[in-house]
Amino acid sequence: MRTYAKVIVRNNSMYTDNLFTYEVPDFLENELEVGHRVLVPFGRGNKPTEAFVFEITATIEEGIKTKDVIDLLDEKPIFKLEDLELVRWMKNRYLCTYIDCINLIYPKGYKLNNYKVAILTLDIDKLQSRDLYEKNLDLNENEKFILDELINNKGKIKIDKFKKIKNINNILDKMKRKNIIDIKWEYKDHKNEKKICYVSLGIDKDYVDDYIHGNKINLGNKQKEIVKFLKHNSSVEINDLLEILNASKQSVTSLIGKNLITLEIKDYYRSPEDIYMSDNKKVVLNEEQEYAVNKITSEMFNENKNPYMIHGVTGSGKTEVYMEIIDYALNQGLDSIVLVPEIALTPQTISRFKNRFGDVVGVFHSKLSEGEKHDVYKAIKLGKIRILIGARSALFAPFNSLGVVIIDEFHEGAYKSEKNPKFSAIEVSRYLVMKKNISLVLGSATPSIEEYYKAVNGDYDLITIKNRANKNPLPKIEVIDMKNELSNGNKSIISHKLHCEIENAIRNNNQVILFLNRRGYANFVSCRNCGYVFQCENCDISLTYHKGKNVGRCHYCGYEKEIPKECPDCGSHYVKPFGTGTQKIEEEIKSLFENVKVLRMDKDTTSKKGSIEEILNKFRNKEADILIGTQMLSKGLDFENVTLVGILSADMILNFPDFKSAETTFQLVTQVAGRAGRAEKEGKVILQTYDTDHYAIRRAINYDFEGFYEDEIKIRKAFGYAPFNNMLSVVISGSNEKIVEQNARSMYSSIIYLLENRGIKDFDFILGPNPCSISKINHNYRWQILFKDDNIEINLLKGIIKYICITKREVVFNKDVNISIDINPNSVL
Repeated sequence: MRTYAKVIVRNNSMYTDNLFTYEVPDFLENELEVGHRVLVPFGRGNKPTEAFVFEITATIEEGIKTKDVIDLLDEKPIFKLEDLELVRWMKNRYLCTYIDCINLIYPKGYKLNNYKVAILTLDIDKLQSRDLYEKNLDLNENEKFILDELINNKGKIKIDKFKKIKNINNILDKMKRKNIIDIKWEYKDHKNEKKICYVSLGIDKDYVDDYIHGNKINLGNKQKEIVKFLKHNSSVEINDLLEILNASKQSVTSLIGKNLITLEIKDYYRSPEDIYMSDNKKVVLNEEQEYAVNKITSEMFNENKNPYMIHGVTGSGKTEVYMEIIDYALNQGLDSIVLVPEIALTPQTISRFKNRFGDVVGVFHSKLSEGEKHDVYKAIKLGKIRILIGARSALFAPFNSLGVVIIDEFHEGAYKSEKNPKFSAIEVSRYLVMKKNISLVLGSATPSIEEYYKAVNGDYDLITIKNRANKNPLPKIEVIDMKNELSNGNKSIISHKLHCEIENAIRNNNQVILFLNRRGYANFVSCRNCGYVFQCENCDISLTYHKGKNVGRCHYCGYEKEIPKECPDCGSHYVKPFGTGTQKIEEEIKSLFENVKVLRMDKDTTSKKGSIEEILNKFRNKEADILIGTQMLSKGLDFENVTLVGILSADMILNFPDFKSAETTFQLVTQVAGRAGRAEKEGKVILQTYDTDHYAIRRAINYDFEGFYEDEIKIRKAFGYAPFNNMLSVVISGSNEKIVEQNARSMYSSIIYLLENRGIKDFDFILGPNPCSISKINHNYRWQILFKDDNIEINLLKGIIKYICITKREVVFNKDVNISIDINPNSVL
């Protein structure tokens, strides 16, 4: 009986985003399983293409012509059935392709290379080139060259080697028709694995001398050294052995031939070097922490349990709670995943976990090499890694007995992907909870409004920790009205009060953190004479000034331009940077405070690998008095000598044109303020703002999250924002502004037509089409249509958008435009 495999081919085109049916050949009938990675012939040229088996069936639709699966690429399936279910769910939820979702769970370091080769036909393969010319095959110079190359390469060569020859495909086709060559596809499956060769004695060390003497084996001096060394070192990496003893491979080969030593190839696991170090402290949990741990661990094996939300103030010891939960899970034979917003910004957390749990802790993030990622994947499959700390992609690690997922600082926007599939790690985690009955723990001092709304309404079990672990009070926040500073003649961004507090902290041998959420030296560069502003040539945005190199830099596409002394528009010399960034703050602090050591932590100073850990280590070791930085500083940093935090411009984000700007402001103020007074020393926060009456500021200075939530939820409800309505964003972009606008309007017209056919007449839930707030990024013009599921069912809305943007894409849209669909985007800029 014939069997068929329905597969998804590895192809990024949306036109191939469906299941293709292939016949399973006899030799694979008892081996092929759902989840296997296979090789199939695809397209007119039957190119060997990687594919993934989603179904195996005995029946197919009538009239379908099939090709045979070529081969299996792995002994066992790389995907479990539940992995494929997750792919289907994400595809439907986020309106993306199968391959977008498969890429999330696909093992890193695996790669299939396919290529065409030219092969001499059998009757010609036996001949020498001179015989061919004697046969008068009517070969031109290019054909003779190709033939010589084939003979010199044993009758087979990659066609890529001839790509410099003009019209190479026509030439090869002509030679094929003459039966001189054949053209075939070949492939090579590659796994980025590293192997190490180890040397050891082939005989028990106590009997090796008797063996040498009994068999009358003569050894050279270097061989004697190797044998002696291996008597005292049971197994040594071969390159280390050769280097230590200054020996040659010939000596090793000779000893193998005499059966005195053996070689063993072992897997080598590459892991990133730990640069940041922390002290291993024994911590005794307080009552609130104990309650949180007992609540979660006692229900770990309950069916249909709710996810848990730990709302704990900054410094409440949430990390210790996480570690106790994980310790319990580990003792029950369960694995754990800990998600952090940005792995590079949490070296302290990683260090604490490794101090406690040792080598079973793994780390996974985008900065790892492909080889390191592959080794983490393999170590998880083999059970060597039981606890994985990572960014949102770590959620898809191939654990066999996952019991706990912890999402720390779950309010952070980093848990929502900006690339396809634009998934939310929290949403995917909730799906896994439902499917696998695992424990999900979300932790934050400043929960997102949407998720806290779910907790209030019973979707989460809410656990509140109101006190710091050390019982110290939260640092007092003092508000400075910068309008008064200006009227009193202080034009500096450092208020008089903050200046005095910095002096006082340094005098008492304490440390200071200064927060400003803008990097660079100045916001923009302008001519005071004519108003000309230096703009990015690729984007609709002004350049940020960086003083060190005297350049304007675009923080969206990376474009740089040297800032001239003369205005390019009017020729005047009144070119000046305006506004303030972290670079300017660093310069000002150094001029205000002599002999004070300053560190700056922003994207410009942390671009090199290991630079974040280096900065944090220096600050931890008191090699600097003041640390200046952007929102990187809000990510769980813990320094016992920091007694003062200065928030230099609290309303910088407040004025952002986004419905989440108040929430973001409250979160940043609360999180940054929480960096002060985390040990025995009392902390203080100076918050500078021009808007002292805004509810986000007033609630933040009292750490009143519940009050802020009540204020914000009323506004969200009035305007129909999340959590009361879903929002869908469709951005149409391309290099031709007119075509982009036409396509956006064409999409709008198509949607209106389909809605009217369903009897819908009110289109107030559609906003646009309009140019995006940032209408051009990296040469691409951008138009946007926003949808709220207000008075329309969300699945109907998604179905219509999917039909227009995916199913009927080539009818509605021009080929030269890109379409980006985002469900509940973090930002609509």
